[in-house]
Amino acid sequence: MQSEELFALVFIFGMFAGVFIIFLGLRQRSQQLEMQHRERMAMIERGQIPLADPEALHVRRIINVGPSSRSLSLGIITVGLGLALATIISVAGESPEAGIGVGGAIAILGGAFIVRSIIVRPDVTPSAGPVRPPSLPDDRL
Repeated sequence: MQSEELFALVFIFGMFAGVFIIFLGLRQRSQQLEMQHRERMAMIERGQIPLADPEALHVRRIINVGPSSRSLSLGIITVGLGLALATIISVAGESPEAGIGVGGAIAILGGAFIVRSIIVRPDVTPSAGPVRPPSLPDDRL
């Protein structure tokens, strides 16, 4: 068996294995949601009040999503894209000067985003303290 055929077989096997793993993950998630639904229905039948929607409990909130964190993420992705493009053009086109020129320009743009993320800080407004419930009227008058 030649190396190209072996590579093709491994690649095809990897693709099918990836699809199968994704299928199993989706099936497991479906079973979890079905079990949560049955549990909620059983609680309602017994007259108990179920908790909040289970999907709302699993929502992840990103705390620091300001302009600087977005710029940092975009900058890192852009630098990676520029370096990848420089490598591809240099190797495939057999022209390192053109690859460094094009990819380097994109990487410099990503660097500008990273610098912006360092300079611009998100507006953080300090809270006045814990929120207190409204006070009840005094009935002693």
